[in-house]
Amino acid sequence: MRPGDLVLTPNWAWHDHGNESDAPMIWLDGLDIPLVNKLDQPFFESPGDARQELTEPDDASARRWGQSRLSPAWEPWPHRHAPLVNYPWRQTEQVLREAARDTAGSPEDGVIFRYTNPIDGGPPLPTMSCFVQLLAPGLHTDAHRHTSGAVYHVVRGHGETIVAGERLAWGERDTFAVPGWAVHEHVNADEESILFSFSDEPVLRALDLYREQRAERQV
Repeated sequence: MRPGDLVLTPNWAWHDHGNESDAPMIWLDGLDIPLVNKLDQPFFESPGDARQELTEPDDASARRWGQSRLSPAWEPWPHRHAPLVNYPWRQTEQVLREAARDTAGSPEDGVIFRYTNPIDGGPPLPTMSCFVQLLAPGLHTDAHRHTSGAVYHVVRGHGETIVAGERLAWGERDTFAVPGWAVHEHVNADEESILFSFSDEPVLRALDLYREQRAERQV
């Protein structure tokens, strides 16, 4: 795990955390626990050991499942979550920058990419979508709203997001939320900014409850 990486801990998969460096480490957890609790489906089971035995190299899933459009034909994947453990930031940033050279992206979100499951192109987890977007210097996006809520984390840059008429100023490593169906727009400063976000969009799409609508700018 390195700064900017997206690391998955899928439902009902053993996982444990560790820091083998000599410096503190902080990461942002994105969880679907409120939904799981609402459905009365929380489970927890201890494997009995404080740590799992390492049986695979650190980059095993990336070497097998992260190679562009190629997937191992000898290894079927029966799960709905992505087989990738880590989506490395160095690859993500390269994709963002190459796209930003020749496109302005979306009027509402700038150059925005969706993290995908390499098996079917769907979200990395059945209940959560993940996005990364680059806002060009001085960009003021168009306003819109969608029924899914989203949590944003600022990877780089500073600016503000206007949510339902309220200005939320943000800077590097800040985290903020946009509730479902709240009109919002991004106003970037005079340098590029990069935002990571995750949302409950897959759940709403599965229930045919997802809607998106353009709106008038609030400023």
